[in-house]
Amino acid sequence: MEKLKKCQENKDFYQAHQICRTIFVRLRSTSKDEEILDFLFDSARYFLENEQNNSGYDLCKSYVEILNKSKINELTSNLVEQILKLFQLLKFSHDDRTEFACNVLRWSTTIPLTQNEAEDELPIGRNENHSSFSSSILSTLTESSSSSTTTNNVEKRIYHKTGHPKLHEAFAHILWEKERNYHDSRYHYLRSFDGRSFAAMLIEAHQALGYPSEIDLFIGQTVLQYLLLRNFHTAYLVFVTYVEQHPKIRQSPPGPFNQVYPMLNFLWFLLLCLKKILVKRTSNAAGDSSSPAVETTRCFSSLVDAYKPSLERDATLLQYVDRIGVLFFGIQQKPTNSSNPFENLMNSLTANFGRSHRVEIPSNEIDLDFD
Repeated sequence: MEKLKKCQENKDFYQAHQICRTIFVRLRSTSKDEEILDFLFDSARYFLENEQNNSGYDLCKSYVEILNKSKINELTSNLVEQILKLFQLLKFSHDDRTEFACNVLRWSTTIPLTQNEAEDELPIGRNENHSSFSSSILSTLTESSSSSTTTNNVEKRIYHKTGHPKLHEAFAHILWEKERNYHDSRYHYLRSFDGRSFAAMLIEAHQALGYPSEIDLFIGQTVLQYLLLRNFHTAYLVFVTYVEQHPKIRQSPPGPFNQVYPMLNFLWFLLLCLKKILVKRTSNAAGDSSSPAVETTRCFSSLVDAYKPSLERDATLLQYVDRIGVLFFGIQQKPTNSSNPFENLMNSLTANFGRSHRVEIPSNEIDLDFD
């Protein structure tokens, strides 16, 4: 360690890197995982801050290696801070940063959200004043989608197959607030629970990057994608925050919204339809074995027909809505016969969306993420 310190002071980067590797090998057999991670973090940060990207990323890979071999089962604030700092320092090497983020997120799929963590993450309370009707819907969506109850005194663990929501949220904040990277930030926000910040980003991005006529498309795609990920509570939260805070809307549910933005009314009515399904599932779990109400499916079909002109503005919206109908309303997917082989292939892939193989999870654990 004394030699390492002298090499660092003298900017002898090559020798410092070799000593770091030697110390790392020795620490692996004598120290705790947390101590090794702290050493690797400090060393990698030193090289990256001095623009020695190859040496820095080599130690970042060792950092991920220790994470994968460790028995760490909690995403502590210290770990998050270290990962984010390395993620920020890797911004000048796009490929290395992408690989680092993917590897860390892959590791975080093994870190469950305990019941208490899930309750902290879910946006149950709101500071804004809403009608009791609006608040009841948020409560229903939240309670029905959390899946964090206990059975026979066994705590169920919630896993996220695309990575821990806290990490996605942290990456999203950095990418948007510090780097103005809308595309990558949006990817991570969709896999987080931070609907309020996501809505704020969408408002800012629409004003800076979008056309005025796309005001409802920005939120429409987001809400539907959240629903396809079965993230009901955040879908609701991002919608409410967006319509309340966007300077061109500034209206709280339950509407009706300005006739210029029919898509907003469609999204709100869709959330109401899903609320009925969630309430029905809750009652079924409580002992009501009756089948889902037919009128709910009819309501959804009528809703889609009424707002089809608005949905046709973006072909992907119709695809999302069709998939939501299959997933939640029991509507059979219509077969499409096209003379275009490529289109037929894409339709086939879309039909199988969500049916890929899952990792086997013990019965006392739940996987919330949608393939």
